[in-house]
Amino acid sequence: MHPYAHVLKTYMTALGKSDYPMIKSLFSPEGKVRSPFLGEMLAGPFFDRLASASSMNVITPIDIFLSEAEKNHATAYFQYDWTVRDGTLITFKVMDLFTFDPDSEKVTYLDLIYDTHPIRASAGNKYEP
Repeated sequence: MHPYAHVLKTYMTALGKSDYPMIKSLFSPEGKVRSPFLGEMLAGPFFDRLASASSMNVITPIDIFLSEAEKNHATAYFQYDWTVRDGTLITFKVMDLFTFDPDSEKVTYLDLIYDTHPIRASAGNKYEP
């Protein structure tokens, strides 16, 4: 198995188990996440914020894509059944685009791509208290 595919599988498994320390360990110290809801921020604070907004996660992997053009990119495609802290279940499909440090298997950047319109229309902004 390609090392990046292993990292993406670990990420999806950890996200499904709400194992945020494991997820954060996949990132370099300067690793960042760009989210449609929260913008760009360091991975540690982003996943802390996700943990505080979440009650339960169910992740259904769909596919993993390895880049041929950019050797340090990979994409995880999955369905995210996200139960937020007030009990609302939000289901959506996500494409998480990972950029890796070329000298390691640590994630330096994660770009979350999903349609926020259905989420906002049915559930509002669940990151806000």
